[in-house]
Parts: sequence; structure tokens; C-alpha cells
Amino acid sequence: MRRLKKLTLQDLLLVVPALVTAILLRVLRPIVTIRFRNLPADEIGPLTVVSQHYLRIKETQQKKRQLDFWYLKDSVKVSNDYMLNFVKSQIKVHRSRFIELVAAISEKLPGAQHHQIESEIRITLLEGVGKKLKLPQKDRDSSSEYVKKIGIDPQKEFIALMVRDGAYKSDIVQANTQVRTDKEIYRNQDINDYLQVAEKFASMNVQIVRMGAKVERPFTSNSPLIIDYASTGMRTEAADIYLASECAMCISTNLGFDHIAAMSGKLRVITNQALIIQASTLFYSTDVFILQRFIERSSGRLLTLSESLQFAEIRNLDWYHKVIDRGLDFVRNTPEEILEASLEGWQRSKGQWVDSPEGLELQAKYWHIYDTFFPEHKDRFLNGRPHVGTSFLRNNKSWLA
Repeated sequence: MRRLKKLTLQDLLLVVPALVTAILLRVLRPIVTIRFRNLPADEIGPLTVVSQHYLRIKETQQKKRQLDFWYLKDSVKVSNDYMLNFVKSQIKVHRSRFIELVAAISEKLPGAQHHQIESEIRITLLEGVGKKLKLPQKDRDSSSEYVKKIGIDPQKEFIALMVRDGAYKSDIVQANTQVRTDKEIYRNQDINDYLQVAEKFASMNVQIVRMGAKVERPFTSNSPLIIDYASTGMRTEAADIYLASECAMCISTNLGFDHIAAMSGKLRVITNQALIIQASTLFYSTDVFILQRFIERSSGRLLTLSESLQFAEIRNLDWYHKVIDRGLDFVRNTPEEILEASLEGWQRSKGQWVDSPEGLELQAKYWHIYDTFFPEHKDRFLNGRPHVGTSFLRNNKSWLA
């Protein structure tokens, strides 16, 4: 339930009109349904996914007697103003404390669900968005010229490398964490684990562009084809979106930002994925992904996938310390695993990958276990299932036991 922030004098003057309006919404519902939703502009992933998902629903489910109000809270620190303006060109977004109060009060009254814009995301609706997410040509042209100054050749293929580390959210206090700041440490990775894959693609004459608004350390390489865009001091919000949408492929740790690449028709290689259930909630059918695994700290024994999912702390993973407190540790992907999955992704993106009978059998074993623990998610894969890295499965057959 949404909490109202501390009321100001202006708020006190608006509360009664907002309450009357919230009640009036219910009176008007037989004639017109009025709905509200806060635009999550504080993170670029939700900003992009939520807005584009809403647009796809509007296209497929035209409702004439429905009026939607999106609003942006004044307190929100916008993650990317360029992307917000792009979304505003598609959706009317209000900055209104009155609308915010009406939405908050309406949420507490009977029938609240009728006056909320749907929040459940179905990634299948976002597959093939393609040109609808394409930036205006003038912005693409200017960004293309700009990235040349950084050493990126936009006329040649490049891979966007999006690796979250400890700098991300380092200055954000997590809600309800009290003194703990380790909620999502399992999502932070070491950029140096991605040097091997970067140098491999550079040897193939493919540029690697390391992305990021805030990073812990530089990404150092002697290859001129490996560009640490995040550390140049020249990154811009417009260039961020341009690079994510124009890359040939994206290697990611499931940041949210990588959805821009996916919705632009680019294959994602997701590495170090820990939240297993997200394969059916946030993955596209073209994705290639590999997962973190779990070991018992006391014995050093590696848990199988089935054993891991027996733990509610892993099945519903949210807090890092809940897993650690159960005597378990995360096993991150090795540079070799990242390399093999990325090469598979590259071949799949080029239409050059051929599945072997063994590979298909291993995929089937993985998804059988997945469906056993998440049976209610079977109908989410309308466009096909994403691909678990073939080499990862082949080298970890006992994990599927």
C-alpha cells in the first residue's frame, strides 16, 4: 500500500478534494474507468519496460471507456532524462501532487484494483517491439557522431557490456534495511571476470563497449577495440540509450538497462543470474543465460538445481543475507563460462548456431526441473523459452541430477 509522504499545507488543502475525486471515480465507473499509476523513472529498466509494456497492452486491448493518468512524483530522482523524454513522447505523464493524492487515496478505498493501471509485466508482449522503440533519426545521427569522439566506430559491430558492480546503488538507502546494506550484493560482479570474453571478441575484430553510469574501477585492456565508455568521463544519457539500442549484442548481468537492447531486437547474454524464477518473468525467448549456483558453506558441497530450489530463500531470492544465513554461498560464473555463453549468443544472433541432440536433452532437463518448481509459469513462454548456455549445462550435468 502506498504511503503518503509527510503532508504539507498545500496537501492539507488538497486532501478533501482528492478524497471526493477518488469517491467520484467509483460513481463514474459504469460510464468511464479512470486509472492511475506512478511512472517508475528512478531506474531506467523499470522506466523502459513498464512504459513499453503499457503501450503494447493498449495496442492489443483497445478500451474506449477508459482514461489513464500516469504521474511522476516530484521526489523522484530521474535515472535518465533522455529516456524519460522519449517515454513522454509516447505517453502523457503528469507532474501533479493532486493526481498523486487521488491515486494514493483511491488505493485505500474499495474497488481500488479497478483504478490502477496493471502492474504485471508479460515480457512476451515486448518481443519484437523493434522500430517502435527506435530513437528519432536526428538523435541517432548526433549520437553516432558523438561516440566517434570516444573511439567507438558506429559503422562497425560492437557489443554492449553491462556489468553491475558495487558502485551501483552505493549511495541509495534501501527501504526497510535498517543497518543492512547487503540486500542485492549477489548482483554485483567483478568487471575483470569479463576481460577474457572482451579480448576474445576484440580478436574477432568486434568492438566491446563497457557501459555504466557509475562503476567501481576502470576496465583495462591493451586492445583499442575494448572501450571503457563508462570511465571516459564523456558518457551522456543520449549516448547511453543509443549504444544500448544500436549494439550488435549485449552481455549483461540482468541490469534492467539491457531491456533497451532486447526491445531493439538485440540478443542478450545474461550472466551470473541468481534469481532463477526470472527466466519466465523478465527474459526474452532469444536470451542466452547462465546462472549462479549454490554451495553448502560447511561442507563445500555443490547443491543441485533441485536441491537449491528446495530453499525458499533461493526460490524467492531477494535478500543476500537470507541465503548466507542458511549456511549457503553463491557460486559465480567463471570467466570461461561467461566466454562460452557469449560465443553461443553471438552465433545464435548470426543464425549460425546448431543445437546438438545432447544440448537439446540438457535444455529439456533444465526446464523440466524449472516447471516442477514453478508450474504456474508454463504459459508465460508464448514465444518460446530462452536458452540456458549449452556449454554451461554440458559442464555441469550433475547439477541437473
